[in-house]
Amino acid sequence: MRVFSTIGLLPMSLVLLLGSSTPVQANKTCGPSVPLPMRLVHQFSKPTYLQCLHIRANGDMLLGTVFPNASIYYLTGASTDNPTVSTIHTFAGIPSTDVINGVTGIVETEPDVFAFTGGIQQSLGLQRNGTWGVWQLDLRPTRNNNNNTNNNTSAPIIQELVHIPDSGLLSAVVALPKTPTVVLVADTSLGQVLRVDTVTRRWEVAVRDWASMHYPPWASLQFGVNGLALRGGYLYWTNSFVAALYRIRMTDDGYPAPGAVVEDVATVRSLFVDGLVFGPGERDTLWAATNADNRVLAIGEDGEYTTVAGAPDEMTMAGAVAPRFGTLPGDEHTLYVSTSGGVVLPVNGTEFEGGKVVAVDTRPFFHPNNECGGL
Repeated sequence: MRVFSTIGLLPMSLVLLLGSSTPVQANKTCGPSVPLPMRLVHQFSKPTYLQCLHIRANGDMLLGTVFPNASIYYLTGASTDNPTVSTIHTFAGIPSTDVINGVTGIVETEPDVFAFTGGIQQSLGLQRNGTWGVWQLDLRPTRNNNNNTNNNTSAPIIQELVHIPDSGLLSAVVALPKTPTVVLVADTSLGQVLRVDTVTRRWEVAVRDWASMHYPPWASLQFGVNGLALRGGYLYWTNSFVAALYRIRMTDDGYPAPGAVVEDVATVRSLFVDGLVFGPGERDTLWAATNADNRVLAIGEDGEYTTVAGAPDEMTMAGAVAPRFGTLPGDEHTLYVSTSGGVVLPVNGTEFEGGKVVAVDTRPFFHPNNECGGL
């Protein structure tokens, strides 16, 4: 999950810190062409906080919100000039106390079946412990004879699969590559990653490391381990208020490998780091969203990073939350980013907008500029 408190209630100390933060990028005399080209895919009404984004193999997107309510949207045609958006389901809005009011992470576990994390917030970003769990969205009943989920014939099936009473706020979910019905879930409040089997409906703690996963003592809210990614046999994660990334070697079935230790990946100059993703394709470049700093970063294997989109005083990436790469042929280089619109921390103190999906063309990042004498 991604941010801090309800509108207008951000602690003044946090505002001052954010106001003094400045973007820093790797000091290279020869490097990529930035900022990268961007285009708006779709913008939601004001205020809408888009918390999570999943892109299917067919290029369609699922988006989850945490404000003003918990909704799941379906977006088609993201790579075209005429995308369409439909509402799959809306649960409840803050301050609901008996129905989930935040959808924080979503991933496909089998064709047309998705696991998502949800629970109750007392206010935006302030969890109610014991209310969170892993839910299932089953779109198979919506298929027509052409396997098209846009022209719904029946309602989707939504149910809570695994209630986790011992958890805090569950902020992200990733599926194991070889067994996608088993997912790893970030418990950002308690500083741990859970392993959840969506078939047996059992859960357990997979990784717990205080130093790299727990929120720091000075954090205004309980955000520690947050974004998750799996790559090359490692689990990667962000610690939001520490503004750092870490990894640990994992087995194929979702446990730390024997003798595995937590490794530092990168530390960035930002008050907050949110979602992350590798790509495009098999490239080992990490892309991270900074949320409150309104930026997207590209992080190399050496830990050096570059601001590739947005700036603290710009609306282009206001509240950047979740980056994901396109999946269609010819679109794999496009980084799609969902945003909060700066609803928690208005840009320049007053500006915020509805959350949106922005497409970033990453190809110029991998082509040296003219000073390099390259392409």
